[in-house]
Amino acid sequence: MDATVKMHQYEGKRWGMPKGLDSVAVALNTDLFEQYGVALPKEGWTWADMVNLATQLRDAIKRAGGDEYPILMELDAQPSHFNFAHQTGGYVISQDFSKSGYNLPETTLAYQRVVDLMDNSLLAPYVVLSDTNGTDLFLSGKGAILFVGSWKGQVLENSTLGQNGAIHLITMPTQEAGNHSVLGGLSYAISAYSKNKDEAWDFVKFITGTIGNTIQAEEGIDIPALKSAQSKYLENFKNINVEAYFKAAEVAVPFPAGPDFTLWFGYVNDYAAQIFGGQISAEEGTKAIYQEMQAILDK
Repeated sequence: MDATVKMHQYEGKRWGMPKGLDSVAVALNTDLFEQYGVALPKEGWTWADMVNLATQLRDAIKRAGGDEYPILMELDAQPSHFNFAHQTGGYVISQDFSKSGYNLPETTLAYQRVVDLMDNSLLAPYVVLSDTNGTDLFLSGKGAILFVGSWKGQVLENSTLGQNGAIHLITMPTQEAGNHSVLGGLSYAISAYSKNKDEAWDFVKFITGTIGNTIQAEEGIDIPALKSAQSKYLENFKNINVEAYFKAAEVAVPFPAGPDFTLWFGYVNDYAAQIFGGQISAEEGTKAIYQEMQAILDK
C-alpha cells in the first residue's frame, strides 16, 4: 500500500522496514439502528449523510427517553481529527515536514465540524469523551456510530456486542477531499552504532518478512504490512468483518509526523482539547497550533 511505503521514507530514502499498519473505520451498532428505526449507512456515504442519520437517531432516542449517543469517537489525533483534516482538503504537515497545515481554512473546518456535532447533540460531549473511552461506551451499548482504529479490532471481535453479531464496520464518511484514513504503523531500523549489524539485519528481514508477518497475522496482533500475509489476519475475525480497514488503508495518507513530531504534537493535543472542550473556537485553536508548530519547524 502506497501510504505504508511512504510512511517510512524521508528525503527520498527508506529509514525502516515496515512491520504492520493500522487504519481507521466506523463501527455501527446495528441493534441501536434497528431499535430506533434508522437505516444503516452504506459504503460511499458522506459526512452530510452521517449528520442526517445521527439527527434521526438523536430525535428517536429523545422521543423514547433513551440515553444513547448517536456518534462516539476517541478524540485522540489518530482515530479522529488528523483524518478529518485531510478529508476536508487541509493537512497536518506538508510532505517534506516543513510546513504546518493549521493555517488553512480547510483544516480549521475539520475541527469546526467536530464542534458542530457536539453542539447539535450528535456527538457525545467533550466532558463525557474525556472521562470515558469512546470505544468502551460503544461496547456498553451507549452509542450507534463509532470512529475506531484497527488496533481495536480484537476488542470489537471479542466483545459481547461483536459476539452477538451487532457490529458492522464501514469506511469513514466522505468529506470534500475524500474519506482518507491516516495510516499508522511500525517499522524496524538498525542503529548506525550497532556492533552486530549483520545479525540485526537478519532479524529485520525475519520479522518484516513472510514468517514474521504471518506470525503477527495469525495472532491478530497487527495488520501485516506484507500483503501476502494479510489473509491470515482476516481469519482471526469471525464476528466482525474487518475488510473496511483494508479499504481505508487503500486511500490512506501516511501518519503526519516528521523529525520534529515530538516537539509540536503536544501543542496539537493541548489546543485540540481546548477546542473540543469549548474553551476556544476552532479558528483560535488552529491558529495557535499553527504558530507554535511552524515556529518549531522553522528552527
